[in-house]
Amino acid sequence: MAEIKPFRGILYNQEKINITKVITPPYDVISPSMQSRFYQRDEHNIIRLILGKVEKSNTPNNNRYTRARVFLDRWLKKKLLVKDAKPAIYIYTQEYLYKGKKRTRLGFIALMKIEDPKESGVLPHEYTLDKPKTDRLNLIVKTKANLSPIFSLFQDKKNRINKLLKHFIKSKDPLFVIEAEGVTHKFWRMDNKYAINRIKKYMRDKKIFIADGHHRYEVALAYRNKMHRNLKNFKKPMDYVMMYFSNLSEKGNLTILSTHRVAKKINQKKIKLKLRKYFYTKNLKKQEDLLECLEKEKKKKHVFGMYMGKKRFYLLTSKNIDSKLDVTVLHDLIIDKILSIKNPESSIKYIRNENDAAALIDKGDYQIAFFLRPTKVTEMKAVAEKGQMMPQKSTYFYPKLLTGLVINKF
Repeated sequence: MAEIKPFRGILYNQEKINITKVITPPYDVISPSMQSRFYQRDEHNIIRLILGKVEKSNTPNNNRYTRARVFLDRWLKKKLLVKDAKPAIYIYTQEYLYKGKKRTRLGFIALMKIEDPKESGVLPHEYTLDKPKTDRLNLIVKTKANLSPIFSLFQDKKNRINKLLKHFIKSKDPLFVIEAEGVTHKFWRMDNKYAINRIKKYMRDKKIFIADGHHRYEVALAYRNKMHRNLKNFKKPMDYVMMYFSNLSEKGNLTILSTHRVAKKINQKKIKLKLRKYFYTKNLKKQEDLLECLEKEKKKKHVFGMYMGKKRFYLLTSKNIDSKLDVTVLHDLIIDKILSIKNPESSIKYIRNENDAAALIDKGDYQIAFFLRPTKVTEMKAVAEKGQMMPQKSTYFYPKLLTGLVINKF
């Protein structure tokens, strides 16, 4: 099912580069202001590769994608980036606090053979959008590299793989330790052939659930198919994609947070009347009370928080709706049917922080906010195994993987 292999990763040369100044979060959570900060932090920051600036003078031969290729080639030539001498698997842990308790997510980065999700054990769970896919395809065509790993999950109830990883790192110092936004990131290189072969063996029967990186996986598949049509030889390194793997069976290994929605161009009075047909509505005076009600709700009903400005908070509890997922009800019923939003890409904004969502409503840029409970790992797994899809941004796996730890060049 999952054919993985080690690879000669490209890493920043720590004799010349301060690793803490050149890493970033994934490209799709980087705002314009964050992009500018990363540009200023270090001239060799990975931002210049994964999310270069769009200049007014851009041309087909000089744009963010061609400049990414130039930077990558230049940094390799100057040995600011160095390719490992041996193929390896890279072990990656993230230590953080969640609700006051320490958690550690353990996983590893390797190459996985690309399979068509319709014909394999690679299972996506979210719909994708054309614009991000075009952007990432342009980048991979120019750089011929995986600049960041796709985040995936597998099920290993016996926990054999994690036991092997833990045994390895117990006696080895990490290549580097990075403290970023309350998370401690540790990174090891494992080039022991015996250990690698055992992991390859254990992974063979695993289904792979894509957690983050649906756009990049589809792009990797499209790029592979394109290159297969163009190449006459049998050496096709683009058949594999760089991926981070983590066990969804180990207790405390995964944390999913909510991603909330704000919408604009909404008639608030009409919406409230339409919602009453499907939901019981409870008025609340404080955002804290609303979020507390959401967290406490354990019944098998669909529950949402709603904010319409002027300290008007509402708890929406479903009356009779035949669906298993809150996020599906939100999009299929509320956003599509009740709000009648025809173009979500231009009308909906996805927000992680509740205060930020409420601030956009108070500012007047948006008229309505919906607060969601986190999607459960079991829900995501069930949807993927049935071959179904959830709306975009249905899951927010925390913490995000850092970009800039390792690169795979074709």
